[in-house]
Amino acid sequence: MNTLPHTSTQDNGASHIKPLSTSSAQTLWEMLYAQGKVNSPEPPESNELPWYLALMQAFAAWIAAWFLLGFMVSVFYALWERLEGGAALFTGASYLGLGLALYWGGRQQHFLQQFAFASCLSGAMAFGWGLFDLLGYEFSLIWYLCMSVLFLLLWGIIKHAVAQWVFAFSLLACLTGLLAEWHLLNLTPTLLVLLLSVVLLNIHRTGYHYQRARMLVFGAATLLLTIQLMHVFSMDRIFEELFVSSWQSGMTAIHLIVVFSICGFLIFSSFKQWHTQPTSPVVLFMFLGLVLVTALSLPMQGLSTAVLLMLLGHYTREVWLKGIGIGSGLVFVSGYYYSLETTLMLKSLYLMGLGLLLLAARLVMWRYFPISDAQAELEEHV
Repeated sequence: MNTLPHTSTQDNGASHIKPLSTSSAQTLWEMLYAQGKVNSPEPPESNELPWYLALMQAFAAWIAAWFLLGFMVSVFYALWERLEGGAALFTGASYLGLGLALYWGGRQQHFLQQFAFASCLSGAMAFGWGLFDLLGYEFSLIWYLCMSVLFLLLWGIIKHAVAQWVFAFSLLACLTGLLAEWHLLNLTPTLLVLLLSVVLLNIHRTGYHYQRARMLVFGAATLLLTIQLMHVFSMDRIFEELFVSSWQSGMTAIHLIVVFSICGFLIFSSFKQWHTQPTSPVVLFMFLGLVLVTALSLPMQGLSTAVLLMLLGHYTREVWLKGIGIGSGLVFVSGYYYSLETTLMLKSLYLMGLGLLLLAARLVMWRYFPISDAQAELEEHV
């Protein structure tokens, strides 16, 4: 379902546009009509479905798509007693063709959009399985290359927001597999950080492809957190099964330097917008806190990534990305707390000490770094 913010079935060219109220929209339409930009004095009626009807249509579309896929798989299995690679490729290609035909030729209805998305996703899975079977049940370089090209085409063609996010995630996952084939898997977090930062900070330049670039950012952030969470919770064996080279443990110094540099740039740019001098105590304390977070990222792997996502979300006004950063930060800290091989009493003392430290930091901020009226007014518009 298309539940992400700022999304529609068409790509947007502007970023961070707040929705207009009814009176503001009516006034704007009257101004356009007075200038001869539109032909009708009244704005067109919205055909957007209520959320509960959209939810029901999406559920029905996914049920229909998966039922059709199961029917085709059952037919091939009954005929050949086993779903061969060629049959799976044919099924996947058929589903992909059906989904793309619905996207291009069908009307922009919620049911058709969701059915087309489910059809394309099912077709990609069947195509991947067929290719995997033909290559001797091995995730080889050819498999990653073929699936990367497929997901790149789907991400570039389809205009449905959630589909773009899923296929962007799948594309980047296949590229991660290619890096593993080239024994560069340990560079994946750093490359993903650079990708989502560069794209998000320059997303205002994407124009018509704004939504597609935005879903690429969410796909990169999701994959980055997935990789690091797998490592934090000792699920490295998954990488050993999927990739040739095993997952390299820990964050490299290069990754921490890159994350620290991007976070420092975001902090400096934010205070520059507030007309705060770089040598002021609040800026120095912020950079000191950033150094502390970077140091804590050595035992609490992923913490610096969560802080980066929070800063990127705040700087670019991406509420969902900021929320993902906050949630992932809590998960990374919880994972480190869970992995501590010590008594519950000592863990409780750690939590009490952390709470007192945060309270003391808040009191110091209230006492020595009060928010000015100009900063408060600026934050209201952010």
